[in-house]
Amino acid sequence: MSILHYTADDLVIMVNVTFEPDAEIQSLTGGTVEARAKSGAAPVINASSCTITATDKVRVVFSDGVLPEGVYTLQVRATVSGNTKTIAEEKITVRPSH
Repeated sequence: MSILHYTADDLVIMVNVTFEPDAEIQSLTGGTVEARAKSGAAPVINASSCTITATDKVRVVFSDGVLPEGVYTLQVRATVSGNTKTIAEEKITVRPSH
């Protein structure tokens, strides 16, 4: 699945996290999260905000105008008890707003 977005709109993504039974991270409780979008050789763009909303849910926001037109790979990473892992990766296609 990929996400379609327009440059003049806020992009709000709710990420549901599934933890593997033997994974080092089993819950987001007490952790921190960050989200970044990357397109080719362009610099990484950090999310405007990234918040844990439940033990297995993250809210990611890119404010309007933050992501220029292009195709990006979004990565969401969590750090819990010193362990940092990528918990989600998704493609984002950004088109110009008219």
